[in-house]
Amino acid sequence: MTPAAFKATIERLGLSQLAAARLLGIDGRTCRRYIKGDLKIPQPLARLLAYIERYGVGLAKEMMAAEAEEE
Repeated sequence: MTPAAFKATIERLGLSQLAAARLLGIDGRTCRRYIKGDLKIPQPLARLLAYIERYGVGLAKEMMAAEAEEE
């Protein structure tokens, strides 16, 4: 996955970079570095993002909300 495709997918999902980072279990700075092309996007992460895009982000957003309530 290219940095442009990574960014476009996050945007299509309606996520901010920070929300995408939380959803994917990565640091916000790491997410920005993927988008800038400073870091190569790992294949498993690209697959996870594609899966979320294909099958919906609703469950993932619910999981994030539940996790935030626990904190």
